[in-house]
Amino acid sequence: MAGVGHRAWARVIAVVAVAGLCASGSVGPRCLAGEPADEDERFVVIRAGRVITNVGDEVRNGVIVVSGGTIRSVGKGLEYPLSATVIDARDRVVMPGLINPHSRNGLPRYGRGGVHGDLTVAEEYFPLADAHEDLLKAGYTAVALVPAGQGIPGRAMIVRTGGDEDGRTLQSPAYLRVTADKRLLRGALARAKKEIEKVETARKEFEKKREETRKEREKKAKEAKGKKPEKEKEGEKPAATQPAKEPAFKPPPIDPAHKVLVDLIQKKPGVFALVELGNASDYEHMQEVLAKHEIAHHFLARNHRQSDLEYVVEKLGRDEAKIILQPEMGRVPYSAERLHLVRVFSEAGCEVSLMPVGDRASEYAQMFGRLAELVRAGWSREAALKSVTLHPARLLGLDKRLGSIEQGKDADFVFLDGDPLDPTVRVQAVMIGGQIVHEAEGDE
Repeated sequence: MAGVGHRAWARVIAVVAVAGLCASGSVGPRCLAGEPADEDERFVVIRAGRVITNVGDEVRNGVIVVSGGTIRSVGKGLEYPLSATVIDARDRVVMPGLINPHSRNGLPRYGRGGVHGDLTVAEEYFPLADAHEDLLKAGYTAVALVPAGQGIPGRAMIVRTGGDEDGRTLQSPAYLRVTADKRLLRGALARAKKEIEKVETARKEFEKKREETRKEREKKAKEAKGKKPEKEKEGEKPAATQPAKEPAFKPPPIDPAHKVLVDLIQKKPGVFALVELGNASDYEHMQEVLAKHEIAHHFLARNHRQSDLEYVVEKLGRDEAKIILQPEMGRVPYSAERLHLVRVFSEAGCEVSLMPVGDRASEYAQMFGRLAELVRAGWSREAALKSVTLHPARLLGLDKRLGSIEQGKDADFVFLDGDPLDPTVRVQAVMIGGQIVHEAEGDE
């Protein structure tokens, strides 16, 4: 099977010939004996102990049928061709791959300030084959890589953590990163509005000149109509003439660094800013600018252990904001009282996505354990699992492809040796695009 290493995934993945099993009747799902698969269409069938789909009830003893890297169907008693490759994961839990919505994993360290909306992570992204191995081992199948710096340092890109190199990039450029600098954002948007006005002024001048030219042409045509050409007097028809082709409007160039801000003001589909907050006052300051310009945006809030972000929960919840948080239990500032800020935001109406506490391998590996802690402290299981899968997919605009196990989506899965909210759970394998791209160490 493409993408599988030399080690066998003992007791977890067994690749078997389906035809023989169908004949013996030992396979639960029915085989399409009379309908062999197209030679160019390869099917992979996963028989799982449990499937966490994120779109309904979990499926015990479920089956996932994959074709061409895409989920064909999921459920029980499904049909698949005789030629399908079967992965026996009946003692495993299969769930959607995790998505990290904000990271510098594998990128060089540097810093810049000011407005650089024309720069993207793609310009610095030259990854080695194992650039995102730490994320992959932790169950992450996609990551949003962000530009470094302060102010408006540029636009992110979203990539897969493994799989075929040609299919690694999911979106580039992606969201615009904006840090909490009200003055800079206000100035950048004001400059973008001037760029828009510059184009509108040029358009009006062009249309004015075009109208003047048209009137002058009509005037000359009327004058010419009153005079008979010499050839027409002799009984000859005048030569036919083509109407003059009017030139098209060519707008003046927009400052590249502010072009994406122009797109935001003009509400270009799919373009949004991710605004980073460190505390409640950051929200209040940035909201002054965002309310005035009404640009598409989501938030990233660094809810450290002494965060005061609870003071803006009601406002963000009322707006049903999409917000990225860290999976930490905090405390009320200047007290010993515990504060479950993640749950508070979620129950207020925000759609919460979680990113690792730190951008390092040890924190990637702790994500399932941190989720378990948040759930033990009162957060709902469903919200916790979606916070690392479906919610970041929605925030990034990739939920038609990622974040859940359902027909038509990419076959990006994590295979676990137990429930994802068991603190001792381990990632046993990762599938991206229908191929096993990682197996846990120690399986002989």
